Amino acid sequence: MAPMKERDTHYLWTTIALALATFGGFWFTYFGPRVAGTYPTVSAAVHVHGWSFFGWYLLLPLQAAFMHTRRVQLHRTLGWASVALASLMVATGLLVIGVQMQIAASSAEPTFFAFFGPMVFATLVLFAGFYGAAVFRLMSAFVGQVMWVAPVGILATNLFIVWGIVHDYRRDQRVHPAYVVGLVACVTLELAGWLLTPTPVGVALASALAWVGRVGAVLY
Repeated sequence: MAPMKERDTHYLWTTIALALATFGGFWFTYFGPRVAGTYPTVSAAVHVHGWSFFGWYLLLPLQAAFMHTRRVQLHRTLGWASVALASLMVATGLLVIGVQMQIAASSAEPTFFAFFGPMVFATLVLFAGFYGAAVFRLMSAFVGQVMWVAPVGILATNLFIVWGIVHDYRRDQRVHPAYVVGLVACVTLELAGWLLTPTPVGVALASALAWVGRVGAVLY
């Protein structure tokens, strides 16, 4: 009997790296302040938003581990169960973005979401579309809230896709089309969300998101 071929660990380590990047980013803006007791009083919906994303990035490497250890049926079962979690993430993410856009619209001073709200929204759209946002949080923690941090941080998350492209090419001398389509879609939508912000289209999107915030403010 031929020996079982060793499984490629690339995808397992990629999901672990994604999870660690996300946990690190959210530590500075959510988990750390919660532990220190300095996080402001907010509604339950905000905490559901934070913990649902935390749960997702626990689920992601777990799913990869199941595939790596050939527990395919368990992987599929957990995948079906994740539908509710992903739906919760999108719903609470839209609520948080909407309320922040409403705050930005009524603020006399420029805010983070006034500049980058549509770009952040683009990452939520990508998550919903791929069923699958936080390097910029890490960068903000280390270099501060400077103008280039948000777009560079959001775009930098695509390095995980580039990592996959490099791995594919080194292993098989070819790149799976899913990587190419995913990279183009991510960069295009993220740049569009950023570059369209000062245009009439961006203003209309900001107004629509602020409307979501006004409607959902009672839950925030």
